[in-house]
Amino acid sequence: MIQVSSSVLDEEVVLPRFGYLRPTTIEIALKALSDYGPEARILAGGTDLLVGMQEGAAAGPSLRYLIDIKRIPELRRIETRDGCLRIGACVTVNELYEYKHLPEGMDALREAASWLGTYQVRNRATVGGNLCNASPACDLGPPLLVLDAHLRVLSPQGERAEPLKGFFACPKQTCLERHDLVTEIVVPVAAGIASGAAKRTRIRGHDLAVVNAAAASSGGGVRVALGAVAPTPLLVHRLEGLGLGQREEILKIVRESISPIDDVRGSGRYRQYMTEMLVASLLEKLMRKKGRT
Repeated sequence: MIQVSSSVLDEEVVLPRFGYLRPTTIEIALKALSDYGPEARILAGGTDLLVGMQEGAAAGPSLRYLIDIKRIPELRRIETRDGCLRIGACVTVNELYEYKHLPEGMDALREAASWLGTYQVRNRATVGGNLCNASPACDLGPPLLVLDAHLRVLSPQGERAEPLKGFFACPKQTCLERHDLVTEIVVPVAAGIASGAAKRTRIRGHDLAVVNAAAASSGGGVRVALGAVAPTPLLVHRLEGLGLGQREEILKIVRESISPIDDVRGSGRYRQYMTEMLVASLLEKLMRKKGRT
């Protein structure tokens, strides 16, 4: 462990004091989580965590240790194996975007990665960190939801697969326990699938989503997921049996599924309108893709 002293700028503390641990294996990381429990937080990209620490909002006064997992080789791999795309938790968003062997039909994932933050942020932000931050406007949540992803989670009790559709608990909280470590995001490769993503922001360029959406179609069925219109990224239910051409039925279910709020980025009414616009556009986009196959 390396003790990192707080820095001072203009007589204000930039970051609180914290212990810094840099494990090189998953086993050591799990032991550190077990040893330090509620006083520790995982550091992956740090693009949200360090800002939260600076503002005093990350984990409250109990945060005393950061466990930096970026040097663990298994968490930096991205590959297609055993019928699945496997994305290490510490793969950066730019590494995902630039991965040349993304399986066919996963366009939604690449599209969402392309607009997450700035280029510099994408070089630091990690796929696992984006999900574990659990923002309602999470950019990678909707595409991974429609692609039926699950997370590989390790803890001192063993290993489990955590479906992403049950992963988000409420804003900024997930179903993870203190001793859990997400090691991999697993996305099944499905034949004949087509997907797409869309995002609406207040301004051009880098901004959090006013609304973001993703849709996927396989075997005639359709899946839709949304961000920034509910307390968590939302996979829309009740679409079973509906096809891409049943636009009005799909939009009606989408309207009934969301609960957008008013905030500084937009009103609830505007979010509802833009949600329908984005979903309708994605359905048309998928129909065009399917027409070419």
